[in-house]
Amino acid sequence: MEQWGPDQVMNLIKQLEPIRDQAVQDKDSVTAMYSSFDPRKDARVTAFSKMINVFNSVQLALTFVSKHLLDLNWWKVIAREAISVSDARTYVKEFMSFFKIGFVQFLFSTTESSLRLFLRALDPSACRGGMASFKSVYDCLFRSKLSACPHEGVQLLDLFRLVRNTIHNNGVYFHPNGQDATVSWRGTLYEFKQSVPVDFVTWQFFLEVSNAVRPLMYTVVTDTNLRAIADEITDPFVN
Repeated sequence: MEQWGPDQVMNLIKQLEPIRDQAVQDKDSVTAMYSSFDPRKDARVTAFSKMINVFNSVQLALTFVSKHLLDLNWWKVIAREAISVSDARTYVKEFMSFFKIGFVQFLFSTTESSLRLFLRALDPSACRGGMASFKSVYDCLFRSKLSACPHEGVQLLDLFRLVRNTIHNNGVYFHPNGQDATVSWRGTLYEFKQSVPVDFVTWQFFLEVSNAVRPLMYTVVTDTNLRAIADEITDPFVN
């Protein structure tokens, strides 16, 4: 089980910063590439705007933990009664778990919504207008609609999707047909066993996933086929 003290939390902040900073650079590059479109609305740019918002929110939450939740004097000010050290540690652990789930959910949501928009823009009839299962959407997009299948894209999103789906069952993997699943990504085999908790989704693991989703999205939005679309790909979620 992950333990949290000031050094561990600050280490997470330092690891997240370059991921967020590179996403900002990616957004600037994409904005210049699609300069004829409104960067507040075009999905090729908002894919990064939404991603940056997620990273910023996580960094704020980590800063709150570092500056307040780990400070017993802060607890003395805000609590109605004395908070023991063990209770404070429990609250920190629970809060870290709470917004790690939010991190997974929101980054997945921004990724999924953007890829569905790109598939609709490239082929409005594919995958029931982009409303089929997410697996079928990114398989179709990567394997037949882009000029080239992004390196490790399918494996990464297979892993990300299965991790995200365990949230529906409080971190336990369930498949409707009772089937186990395995995903090989970057030389590691990740196993999802029916009705068994998934224990590898640590902060370090998800930071690595986040830093892989970012360049995957950049590869997609700069693909020749998406660049050839003459019209704005309006992101309806920005309104």
